[in-house]
Amino acid sequence: MSAGNSADRAESTFISVVIPAFNEAAFIEETVKSVLAAAERYRGRVEIIVVDNNSTDGTGEIARELGVTVVFEPRNQIAGARNAGARAATGACLVFLDADTWIEGDILDKVHRYISSGKVIGGGAWVEPDSSWLGRLFFRLFVNYPLALKNVTVGPFLYCDRAAFDKVGGFDEELFAAEEFSLAKRLKIAGKRVGKCWKIIRYHRSHGIVTSDRKFERFGCLEMARSNAHLVWKPHEKIRQQSECRFWYDVRK
Repeated sequence: MSAGNSADRAESTFISVVIPAFNEAAFIEETVKSVLAAAERYRGRVEIIVVDNNSTDGTGEIARELGVTVVFEPRNQIAGARNAGARAATGACLVFLDADTWIEGDILDKVHRYISSGKVIGGGAWVEPDSSWLGRLFFRLFVNYPLALKNVTVGPFLYCDRAAFDKVGGFDEELFAAEEFSLAKRLKIAGKRVGKCWKIIRYHRSHGIVTSDRKFERFGCLEMARSNAHLVWKPHEKIRQQSECRFWYDVRK
């Protein structure tokens, strides 16, 4: 389901799924295939854009072989990669999905319904790790519930109205982490002005977001909790320095 260049395609596309990827050859196929499966019922109204963020492991080639659109972004920065994908997108709704994350069930139906209602400007979703019960428990206690209390999203999945995304300026490219929190904050402010809310999709067996547990395995519970809590409650100038964001930029398997 590549984007295509025709005016007819641009008019028919509703959801554009943007997947930024830096050296994600181990995960990108499973991620793209999960979106293709979820998009089958839409008959061309969903496009998939993989942003090859200067990968050296064949990530872009794998994505091309799956028949999706591939955009190259040379600067290794997540905010810039996401913006590059958004610029190439033709959909009225944008979905940003991490390259080591896959979607299940009818979650795109939820996104479609919320944005089409005219009452929702965007949102996120609860995330379940592909790990042991301990990892799942950690995510629920230290990621999903705290973020729900703050009504913000977490990196692996974010959706929003395309026009609103453009109006608030997209992702802040001065940030090397927490760029999704910054965007969510601006979108929520914009939404309040026009009577639209920010909607978090909670996990259910019929729809969900599942992400790789590689960071949980590599860094452990304490470091993951510290890093996520630091971004939500204590933003810091360090997130403007890539050297200080090892947790998010170390993609070793």
